[in-house]
Amino acid sequence: MKFKKIAALAAGCAAIFLALVVVDELAPEPVPVNASEPPLPVVSVVQVTPQAHQGRLQLLATTSARWPMQLKVSSSGQLAWLDPNLEPGTLVKQGAPLARLNPQALKANLAEALSGVKQAELNLQQAQHEQTVALKMLSPNQRSDFAKRKPQVAAAKAELSRAQQSYASAEKILAEATISAPFDAVIMARHISPGEWLEAGQVTFEIAASDSLNVALPVSEMHWQQVQNALTKPKLTVVSRDGTAWPAKVRYLSPQADPHTRQRQVVLAVNDPYSGALPLLPNQPVQVQVTLGEQANIASVPASALTRDGYVWTLDTDNRLQQEWVSVHGQDQSKGNGQVHLRFIQHPEQPRQVVRYPLVSMLAGKQVAPLADGLLFAKEGSKSAAPSDRASLIMAKQESK
Repeated sequence: MKFKKIAALAAGCAAIFLALVVVDELAPEPVPVNASEPPLPVVSVVQVTPQAHQGRLQLLATTSARWPMQLKVSSSGQLAWLDPNLEPGTLVKQGAPLARLNPQALKANLAEALSGVKQAELNLQQAQHEQTVALKMLSPNQRSDFAKRKPQVAAAKAELSRAQQSYASAEKILAEATISAPFDAVIMARHISPGEWLEAGQVTFEIAASDSLNVALPVSEMHWQQVQNALTKPKLTVVSRDGTAWPAKVRYLSPQADPHTRQRQVVLAVNDPYSGALPLLPNQPVQVQVTLGEQANIASVPASALTRDGYVWTLDTDNRLQQEWVSVHGQDQSKGNGQVHLRFIQHPEQPRQVVRYPLVSMLAGKQVAPLADGLLFAKEGSKSAAPSDRASLIMAKQESK
């Protein structure tokens, strides 16, 4: 009986051991966990190849009237005649009469001045006659100038000169009763009406020269060297807001910098700005296109690739970010979002991968995964394969992460 209990206990232990062995054999092998590297950030890049480029610089400028002038009356009087066709914008030739004052009072002043001249001539002749008589009657011992009537003759001559000047002044005022254009001009404003009484010094018309117009072109230090070189053989074009192009030439270089912006200023001249159906008007912003000539090793990149500090982000052979300084040689707003034509300071002849959308969080030396955006060439007429708006949004989200 005791043997049966021992056998049963041994059988139970054996069963438990066998179960443990089976469980251990059936347990799955532990799978080693390998720590994967985080994915590289994706950036959109464009492949640029520097080439020869016909440089053209576009700058903003402001037009201004040449020889702006206010025509004022030199005497008081009633307006006797006014050209009814003289409205603002009318072109007038040099010497053309614009208006005329009533000349009656001015003619009376002229006649009075003429009377003064004749009386002064008579007084001079009388003084000279008295001098001749006195010289004949004086003894040789009397040699004073007063006795010889010299002061009297000199006073008569001075009085005649004064009378003649008064006559000339009255004659000039009478001539100025007719208000005429001092040069070929355009009427900017008219301040008088027919039959109006005018006071001396009152403004009648505001005019400006019609043969040319000034264009004030401020040039920053960044563009000054390029513009200065281009001015040796300038080819300048002024484009108005309606798209009309006007050839321009250099009138002068301002001898001083702008006191507020510290920029240099070039003043251009546009001939016959008021001719044609779409005239070029003063006091409006325009674009000035400066032809810089053919330049070597110019790369054309999207405008978004250039940072505010004046550099671009590129990738080296290991796809690591690097900053490169550039010199800007022009812009072109006619292609998509615009392109910037620039030259790399270091090794300008080498092709590069340029980051299209640089971020402020980018660090030099960081490795990234480039996403090619097509090929861009500096040569005019070349086209690049621009990504879709959806792809651009996805790339921007990935870069922000």
